[in-house]
Amino acid sequence: MSAIADYNQEWFPMNVFVSIIIWISYVVSLYFSIFLLLVYFDQRKSFREEKRGVEIVAYPFISILVPAKNEEKTIEKTLRSIDNLDYPREKIEVFAINDGSHDQTEEVIRRFIINKPHFTLLSHPNRGKAASLNRALALAKGDFFACLDADSFVHPQTLRKMVAFYQRENDPTIAIITPAMKVADPQTILQKIQWLEYLVMILFGRITSVLHSLYVAPGPFSLYQTEIIRSLGGFDEKNITEDQEIAYRVQLQQYKIRQCFDGYVYTTAPATLKPFYHQRRRWYLGSILCLHQYREMIANKKYGDFGLMQMVKNTAGYFLAVAGITISFYYIVLPLLRMMRRAAAINYDVINYALHFKSNINVFTFLLLDFKLVFLLISLFIIGFVFFYAAHRNAGEKIHKAGWFPIFPYFVGYYLLKGFILLISLGQFSRSKKIKW
Repeated sequence: MSAIADYNQEWFPMNVFVSIIIWISYVVSLYFSIFLLLVYFDQRKSFREEKRGVEIVAYPFISILVPAKNEEKTIEKTLRSIDNLDYPREKIEVFAINDGSHDQTEEVIRRFIINKPHFTLLSHPNRGKAASLNRALALAKGDFFACLDADSFVHPQTLRKMVAFYQRENDPTIAIITPAMKVADPQTILQKIQWLEYLVMILFGRITSVLHSLYVAPGPFSLYQTEIIRSLGGFDEKNITEDQEIAYRVQLQQYKIRQCFDGYVYTTAPATLKPFYHQRRRWYLGSILCLHQYREMIANKKYGDFGLMQMVKNTAGYFLAVAGITISFYYIVLPLLRMMRRAAAINYDVINYALHFKSNINVFTFLLLDFKLVFLLISLFIIGFVFFYAAHRNAGEKIHKAGWFPIFPYFVGYYLLKGFILLISLGQFSRSKKIKW
């Protein structure tokens, strides 16, 4: 019986509080996972048969807005991708907005737009991304306008596909059409993990598009109906994630947001942890601000699936992040601290400790497992892999394109890392800390 007692003490330091967190986390995760999986299976046939193409009945005039701050390394490639769009040039105007750059961004833009009368440079001291977009929006003549981040690159066919998609839908209440965003040329392990993440997000975007529950209009080449956005007052200059805030506001006014699932745009993902941390911290803090600002929509049936499903899911995501960190601390950090304490007690004679180490894992280990929790965990993993596989098929990519190795950290540690950053963002929100673009 001492073996069982030791096992319970060392391997299952379970208490009521942690048990409750684990159960709630698994049940909530499983509920939303199964819900989205059922929607996917329900829509799978229509996804396969969905019309795609670039046939346009009439070419609307399009304004393209490119805000840039210290983007000298990528801005020319961004503008060149616009110049290579398969769309009549007389039906496009481009505003490249230099938002107080301290590098050579403005000079690169000036050189590029020579002999390109449909390109215009706007330059001003730093005002922020939303203010830069609003300045260009006030000048835009397009029936639609698209925003393109200065570190992203649009596929030549994407604008035609998005316009054709809008015309096929024939629904004037569609205010925003979002692209399918992929990571451009991933090199580092972190970029390759993000490449996998973005493919999954394309699929989730397609599913939530069917439910009219998209809650973000990505900076890389979302397409807006100009007059609708103007009627809503343009972009919120106080919000650090203006692409999320405008999507929430569009949903609040009960306009629609749809995804053009094969309208590809490529974005430069952070290559190392420090810029990744800063990017995700800004995203998460902006998401928290948006949820707080539009909290009236949470579980509000007036807003359909967006209120009853997406807003609840977004809110639950923060609980799951906190729960994930708590569980990881309890089952990973605390055992490591115990091991370090034991190592200190024997003066870190780890070789001798390893030679005399006896594991308490025996037949009782298997018998003491909580099979209900194990079943939930396995179910979540299977559903996650189904989405992972389906996401690659949906995006026309092979699973091993970025290599096999990034798949392991993607499933094992990546979401824990994001949860940790989200937890920091919650703390900063509670202290009302502001983060600039």
